Amino acid sequence: MMVLKGATTGSVLLVAVDGPVGRSLLHAMEAATIEVEWARSFGDLQVRVAREDMPNPELVFLDLELPDAAADQLVPLVRTRFPQSTTVALASQLTGEGAAQLLSQGVPSLTKPVSPLALTGLALRLAMVQRSPWAPRPILAEGSAPGARMDSLVSAYAADRVLSKQQRMILRFYLDGRNDKEIARICGCSEATVYEHWRRMARKAGGANKGDVVSDFHRFLGGP
Repeated sequence: MMVLKGATTGSVLLVAVDGPVGRSLLHAMEAATIEVEWARSFGDLQVRVAREDMPNPELVFLDLELPDAAADQLVPLVRTRFPQSTTVALASQLTGEGAAQLLSQGVPSLTKPVSPLALTGLALRLAMVQRSPWAPRPILAEGSAPGARMDSLVSAYAADRVLSKQQRMILRFYLDGRNDKEIARICGCSEATVYEHWRRMARKAGGANKGDVVSDFHRFLGGP
């Protein structure tokens, strides 16, 4: 993981292989004084999402063609860990159906190759919007995309129950319809670790197992 310090504008997590394209993007954003973290592999990304001592990036550029991971691992991992960050997917071949599926998860996509200057300009514009006093609040309206609205609800529940970031991720993946085996694969851990997180979440909810967590979450949605 490479982090460029001393920058002054924005905060970007670049998830791309170490090659000419990734380096071009890195240099363009560095020249624009954007603070950049570079995850050059799925392993790098897993290390970054596990860090609880670092602030969330404002923007994630996510290359869906990392050689050591599939898109169905990358997008859920990034969206669940950084629900308030803007994520833009990059892919050389993406069907209309694939682009629509990404958009339903709150992730717009761009077709590679993409001009480094164009992406840098996008990062700068998004940074300006997020710093504006008129920027929209993170709480989403009823008409928002279902995936983005669920991210907001899970974040609120996690804050109320004092869940760790890993526990929030596991709950979000479960609500997406994934079983413990799939969650373990995405997170790069064992099913036993996932089970242990469910057990700890259940204790915080006053229960003993996964079912108690799910029931508690639905009661939380119902309000006081």
